[in-house]
Amino acid sequence: MLRRRLSYANVISSLALFVALGGTGYAVTQLPRNSVGSRQLKANAVTSAKIRPRAVQRSDLAPNARGGARGPRGPAGPGGAQGATGPSETIQAKHFASTPIPSGAGGSATLAAITVSPGSWMFNAQSKIVHQGTGASEFFDCDLRTASGDTLQRGTARVGEDALATLIATIPVQVAATFAVPTQVLFVCSHPSTIPGDPRAEQSALLATRLGSLEDR
Repeated sequence: MLRRRLSYANVISSLALFVALGGTGYAVTQLPRNSVGSRQLKANAVTSAKIRPRAVQRSDLAPNARGGARGPRGPAGPGGAQGATGPSETIQAKHFASTPIPSGAGGSATLAAITVSPGSWMFNAQSKIVHQGTGASEFFDCDLRTASGDTLQRGTARVGEDALATLIATIPVQVAATFAVPTQVLFVCSHPSTIPGDPRAEQSALLATRLGSLEDR
């Protein structure tokens, strides 16, 4: 069997081939810094997944990619339904003329009346009661009541000529109430006895103000 002896030429050619192959591998896996430009990138090679979040600034975008011109304003939309009445609604009823208050059981005079819509309301009523020329005093009741007869609040004063009373007394009445249906509220004054003297009410007024809410404590 013949043995070939390695010659100098064989060694040099093998070494040249090894260096050539090794140099190619280095070029593929280790690119020089700043060696890749737009010409080396394939079309559509840069995707959203390859961009670090918040790495692209508005200044990096072309002017036409930063938002187009504002278009014309569209037509106005239809109007909404009317909302609930606010808490500032106020209703006032005044009766300044002199009104006789009948005497005896069940005798009374309606001095003012207001019809309110469903909701919560504050009522303020006031009347000046005059009772003179009898020699005795009398208790007078002034009520805020519904037209169906429910008493909401009562004010009382003793009026007359004796030492325990005064000839003229102002009776104020105040109450807050909530109604589920439209309700008429009356301001009524009365006295139960038959003592003469022609009692009367003057400068009567009733004020109703809608409340945003009412909490009983």
